[in-house]
Amino acid sequence: MDKLKENYYFTSFVDLSVYCVKASEYLSEVIANFKPSGLLENKRAMHHIEHTADVERHTVVANLFKEFITPIEREDILAILRAIDDVTDSIEEVILRMYMYNVTEIRPEARLFTDLIHKSVVSLKALLEEFAHFKKSAKMKDLIFDVLRLEEDCDVVYSETVHKLFVNEKDPIKLFIWEDLFLRLENCCDACGHVSKEIETAMFKNL
Repeated sequence: MDKLKENYYFTSFVDLSVYCVKASEYLSEVIANFKPSGLLENKRAMHHIEHTADVERHTVVANLFKEFITPIEREDILAILRAIDDVTDSIEEVILRMYMYNVTEIRPEARLFTDLIHKSVVSLKALLEEFAHFKKSAKMKDLIFDVLRLEEDCDVVYSETVHKLFVNEKDPIKLFIWEDLFLRLENCCDACGHVSKEIETAMFKNL
């Protein structure tokens, strides 16, 4: 296949990861400058980012169905597209849950998660930018490791934060809300890790 078509899917992966970064940046902004009265608008703004990413992903999938030859196996392309979409969805879910639960204050631990989420999506974007060169690249292993290391860091923060929550929080409603929100935040880093694993699988299948 010609170089333009070959690059299309790899470029699309990167383009979609840009929405992951935008969603992460917006989540960080909402958490850092939290206003309960702004949650409805926050939800709408985040959904706009997620929906725009969805539209682009659907376009790529539609093109994939028309292709006879693809640079890597089409099921790998589809799996990576879905995994990237899950990252944006996971970030949107945090804002959605905050709105659903009518959160009125932010716990300081939430900033630990948003910092890790942002580092994860930036590392994921760097990995996807290198992915087009995976057959010759000496960087892929380290870039995959960077994303997975951040996922592990987030796992540690999650377990310690939830432990602290159950030790100190006596209000059962707040306990329910924040146990779930911390899980949703942790899911964002897990979603980034899942993309890196899909990429690793695709690499070994397509070498």
